This record gives sequence, C-alpha cells and structure tokens, in this order.
Amino acid sequence: MSTEDSGHPGVPVEYATWRKNRWEEVAGPGGKAGTVQLAMISHPEPGVPGLPGRWEVSASGVLTFTVTAADGVSIGGRPVTGAVDVESGTQVELADGRICFVQGRGGTYGMVVWDPSAPVLTGLREIATYPYDPSWVVDAEYLPTPGRTVEMGRLTSPRSKEMVSAPGDLVVELGGQEHTLLVMESVPGLRLAVFTDPSSGTDTPEIGRWLILPPDEGTTLRVDFNQVILPHHVFSTAFPCPIPLEANHLPVVVDAGERAPVLDERSGSTVTEPDNKGQDGTMEPELTEKAVQYLRHLEKFDFASMRAMCADTATVWHNDGKGEQTIEENLEQLKQMTGGGAALRYDIVRQFQKPDEVLQQHVLHISMPGGSGIELPVAMYFGFKDGLIDRIEEYANMTPPNEGNVSDDS
Repeated sequence: MSTEDSGHPGVPVEYATWRKNRWEEVAGPGGKAGTVQLAMISHPEPGVPGLPGRWEVSASGVLTFTVTAADGVSIGGRPVTGAVDVESGTQVELADGRICFVQGRGGTYGMVVWDPSAPVLTGLREIATYPYDPSWVVDAEYLPTPGRTVEMGRLTSPRSKEMVSAPGDLVVELGGQEHTLLVMESVPGLRLAVFTDPSSGTDTPEIGRWLILPPDEGTTLRVDFNQVILPHHVFSTAFPCPIPLEANHLPVVVDAGERAPVLDERSGSTVTEPDNKGQDGTMEPELTEKAVQYLRHLEKFDFASMRAMCADTATVWHNDGKGEQTIEENLEQLKQMTGGGAALRYDIVRQFQKPDEVLQQHVLHISMPGGSGIELPVAMYFGFKDGLIDRIEEYANMTPPNEGNVSDDS
C-alpha cells in the first residue's frame, strides 16, 4: 500500500482509514487484483468455462455443483463429491488454489474466480496516489434525471455496448468554472462518475478514473476527489469496466486520488510505474506532477511553496526578450503582476518526460475582476536537479486569438 500519506500532518484519519480499506479491496483476499474470471449462471444454461465440474441452476432457482473426487474441490475446507447445493455467499476452493466466490438470488448467480498467484496481485507493491489535498474536498450539486439511460461502452473483448441507468448529473466547480459529470448506476445503489482529464493516458489511465458519490440523499453532496479510484480493469482485465463518455472529460487536471498501480518489475505485467521512492522510502511525486503542482501553487499565489520547489541556482527564461532571471527575481515579478485581482488557471494539454526534464503544453487562462479574460497557449520546459526545479523556460504565444496587439508577458 502506498504510505506517502500515512501519519502525515494534516491528513484526516478518515482518509488514512479509507486508503487502508482500499488496499484490502484491491490486494486482500478476494481482492480485485487477483480476480481472473467473472461468470453468470442462470437457468437453463449450465456450466462455467474453465472450471471443473458442472454448475447449473434448477427451474426452482437452486444452484447445484456436481464434481468428482478427482476434481479435488472443497467447500469450507471440506472435500466434496457428487451434487452439492451452493448457497449465496459460499466459497468453493479448487485444487489449483483458485477460489470461487458465489453470490446470487432469484435464480441468477454471479461468480468471482480469485487466483492467489495472479501476476498483478503477486507483483503489486502499492497504489500510487497524489498527495492528499483538502482543497479537493468540495461541495457539489446533484441533479436527478429519473428514468434516463445512456449507451455505455464496456471494456470487453471484443468491445461491447449496453444501456445503463444514468440517474443524475453532478455539477462541481473546479478551477473557477462549473463542470457537469454524468452519473451512472449500473449496480443498484452505486452512483459513479467515470471521468477523464488531461492526465489521462500519461500520469493516470487512459480509460479514466472513478469518483464514487456518497450515499447521502438530497441535491447537495460533499465529494472528495482525494478518494478518486482507478478502474477495476487496471488491476484485472476480467472486469468489463465502463468506457468514459466524451462528455465526462474535465479540462482541469485532477491531481488528486489514485494515479496508477506500482508493480514489481519481475511480475512481468505490462502495468508498471516508475519507482520514485525517496530516501525515507515514501513515494515522491513524478516530475510531471511536480511541474503541474508548481503551476497550481501559482494559481493560488502561493509563492513560498513555489520557491520551496526550486533549487537555489534556479533560473527562469521567457520569450519576451528580457533575458534570464533568477528564481527570486521571477517570483517578485509574478507577485507584482498578480496584485490587480486577476485569477489564473492552467489547463494542461500534454506532457513529455525524460530524466530530469519535463516539456509541457498548456493553456493559461487569465480572468480579470471586471469579467474580461484572455487565453494564452504556452509551452514550458522544466529542468530538474536532485528533484528540484533548476530551470524554467516559457514559450508563450503573445498574440491572443483574433487580436493583433502584443500583450505583456505572463
């Protein structure tokens, strides 16, 4: 489990507890990372591919499992032979170590096959997360849409689509703007917003991440993006997870919640994550994350935190013809420029990383108190030394769209 937040001042106990429980959900007995097969059994279709014996549901809704002694099957640690009625909640242990968890009612049963030797489970070291940030705990408005359904793609092989319940929209303010996420409910009682953001496909999975809504009733919800989770499909392709809708793309980087699984390189899995452990053994942020965090501090005019991320020798260069600055000179200039009440927002478009270097493309949104604003496309280079920013180069398009005048440097 990632320990980067454990015991850290300012991190709520509830969040630490949630992280522990989440690790058990993924890597514990019966956890997502060890799931190798999902199956449904109903009358009159018998059998489950890949499993010994014969599974079938009678016309009266009873699930029966028929095996021989040679199959080496046990239930509750006791070997079984012949036909056995299997109740919901039963765990069936197979000879090769796999365990079948059975749940169901009304004549339809679902089965989760869990393998303690699954490559992702045995190779999983932790789940990398962004550092806890209380600013990502926000109030949101839930707008019910009774009876609405949407067509949702599924990560099956081949890809499939199905109509799912979409009982509401979540309206949340991020980066100074309101955004609306469609909420789906394919499992009764589980309201889920599957979203992507500019980090999708780089720092986080291309298939997006999940924000599970709290079970509170009413239209005002307190949602915590620090508890955004990775889709189950990231840990096991057995899960036919939903493909995020294009409408659920957030233009703001959600640098909160889970980022990626961290696997032992010897596991042979294709899901890997760089090992960024510091000298104290805790996870250090990726350089791409640090580049984004530096700009997030600027959005908040937190110049002390910006300075703390830079080396003593850090220099800054802009394509404004004014030459280089020391980091202190640049921060002083920024303080003067942000004193007029302007609001800044950086929308990250893409990032490229090499050892000790990050190249980033983003759009800078400048909003003035009177309601006017401007957007500037920018390319920014970050050079790092010993994990600290040592060089910044900013290439800004100083000619805003549909305007011929050149503005001051940002």
